[in-house]
Amino acid sequence: MRKWTLAKIKKELKEVSKKGWVKSSRSHDTGIGKTLEDYLGIAENNIALPDFGVMELKSQRINTPSMMTLFTKSPEGITNTDIRKRFGYPDSEFPKVKIIHQTIDSGRKNAMGFHLKIDEKQGKLFILKNKKILGYYGLEFLREKAIEKIGNGLILVFADCKKERKHEYFHFKEAWILKDIDPTKFLALSKYDIRLGVYHSGDNVGQPHDHGSAFRLIRLTEKTFPLLFKTHKKIL
Repeated sequence: MRKWTLAKIKKELKEVSKKGWVKSSRSHDTGIGKTLEDYLGIAENNIALPDFGVMELKSQRINTPSMMTLFTKSPEGITNTDIRKRFGYPDSEFPKVKIIHQTIDSGRKNAMGFHLKIDEKQGKLFILKNKKILGYYGLEFLREKAIEKIGNGLILVFADCKKERKHEYFHFKEAWILKDIDPTKFLALSKYDIRLGVYHSGDNVGQPHDHGSAFRLIRLTEKTFPLLFKTHKKIL
């Protein structure tokens, strides 16, 4: 892994910012991260800083509702296959295949009646459909996973984005070091996604596609940094 100093990463990020609008290296949502990695010349999505340890490099579009995926893990007590069979609906292009895409909050039902409930006494995060418990996650597991994933912290880079002639462009403008996550609070600032779809291209076209059940942080801002991270330092 390439070694960085804080001064070096600040300098490199400033150079990328000075380039102004740069064309995305890849289409779809992952283009922003791949583009930043390409301009920084790194193959992995992490950076080793002597004073901070190995930190995840993440990027986020400014003024968009996109969320940051922390990790994916199927629940206990029910399989994703069961969720698809029981609650899925036909795909528009392949109606014989059931799909289901649901974003779920804690305590608040979505349009299909899905919601989450944190039970500290039982040490579980329950997934419910109206009043019926479908499955669960252990709270200790989720907190350990949050520490494992971003325990050393993040280098989070923000970019403006625009589209021209079907191509996306980014202007990387701001960056922060975020460290020392509070594992008890990340659930309050995250959402749970059920993402069971179908392949629309490639060798498996028309076949079910399990994207994984994901815990995703809501869009991080200067207002939410102090709620989730003890250390939050602007570096660009």
